[in-house]
Amino acid sequence: MFVSITIQTYNRSGMLAETLESLRWLRRPAAVDYEILVVDNNSTDDTREVVQRHGRVLTPRLRSVFEPRQGLSHARNRALAEARGDIVSFLDDDVAVDPGWLEAVCEAFDKYEAAVVGGRAYLIYPTAAGRPAWLPESREDLYSRLDHGPEPLVGTDKPLFGLNFSVLRRQALEVGGFDSAFGRCGRSLACGEESDLLDRIRRAGGVVVYEPKAIVGHRVPPERLTKKWLLRRVYHGALSLEQLSIAQSGRPERMRTLLLYVLWCCGSTGKALLWGWRVSPECLFEKQCYVAGNLGRLVGTARSTWGIKRARRRAAPVRDRDRIRDRSWRR
Repeated sequence: MFVSITIQTYNRSGMLAETLESLRWLRRPAAVDYEILVVDNNSTDDTREVVQRHGRVLTPRLRSVFEPRQGLSHARNRALAEARGDIVSFLDDDVAVDPGWLEAVCEAFDKYEAAVVGGRAYLIYPTAAGRPAWLPESREDLYSRLDHGPEPLVGTDKPLFGLNFSVLRRQALEVGGFDSAFGRCGRSLACGEESDLLDRIRRAGGVVVYEPKAIVGHRVPPERLTKKWLLRRVYHGALSLEQLSIAQSGRPERMRTLLLYVLWCCGSTGKALLWGWRVSPECLFEKQCYVAGNLGRLVGTARSTWGIKRARRRAAPVRDRDRIRDRSWRR
């Protein structure tokens, strides 16, 4: 079994260095070999120097490629194209990898004949205080915390996150890889590309496994410990997932209904702000998340609806378009 461990990075050389350092201590099963592939997605910092410095320790396993097309999905597709392994593992550039992670991933692929294996992710906060008092534990998934329990889940339909996500290379390529319409690009907080790939692999008959022993820690940068960042994350996440849902079903939700949801959530949040002494900080933040999430769904629906209408216009025969124009002119 040969595994390509890939890390996609953009201007985060400091965190990348810590991730590469954690990979030094991986335990390798006897029947397994692996490589480490860093995909530099247009970085302008000292990412190249960091890779070269760690290459002296991780040689001959470590190599890197440069992907000029900006966007996480482009970088992940480049990793699929360049990988030498039968299994391609995707790690974020800000994780600490458990020494037993590789053993657990390979065992899950072998034991369950899996097409995809995702693992557990805990959070590493930058301060001893840990989670902010106003952040509910249920919202820690916004920082990609993932824990579906202590037992493996075979054939699961639960979500898996791209910071700890391994796939059979052949199967990922057969379903078309990552859709570049989704995923982060530069400083954007868009998402949904791994959910889209997972859905296509499931529909093709692939077995998706959650393996709790495949563990990574996810470092939370200090600048992300703010309500502003998290509400942006909620908004962009809801927008992306709404667009993904519409792309799969072809049926946009009614914008009038979503607008009513947004107004209702705004009213509830405004009331909580006025009566702040009666509302806990966690409850207030939860209400703000509902506003941001429903606003993201509304914008995602509007964009998708406009895109569907525009595509239908382009596909309509010329005579039909002319007839529509004539009717509009008469009115």
